[in-house]
Amino acid sequence: MHFRPDIEDLIASLRGIPARRSRAKMRSATTLDNLVEVIFERYQIGKDNIEDVIMANWKDVVGERTAHRCRPQRLVQGRKLIILAGSPVIRQELQFNQNRILRKIQALPGCHTINEIVILNG
Repeated sequence: MHFRPDIEDLIASLRGIPARRSRAKMRSATTLDNLVEVIFERYQIGKDNIEDVIMANWKDVVGERTAHRCRPQRLVQGRKLIILAGSPVIRQELQFNQNRILRKIQALPGCHTINEIVILNG
């Protein structure tokens, strides 16, 4: 028969045998409402994140002619934006305008932490 760890420790102390040394802890029950709130807050569900803001304004950031030939791939540690260029020519054009692109990205709401752009061929 299995009991909760705290009950097993109590039985062990009554019988005079060593208690089980487990790292597991009995936690109090959490309501589903609280759990859902914690998950929503931790993963920022329902809130605009930096990637969404950049994607929504991508044409304004790189220009309408270039926007369909490149795309932001990912954000590294909230500071470095990785951009994939469709060809070496587009990559060179983006590198030439890298400072202007970075300033436009930093001007977007919530994107002021981005301080570096890396442009890769994709």
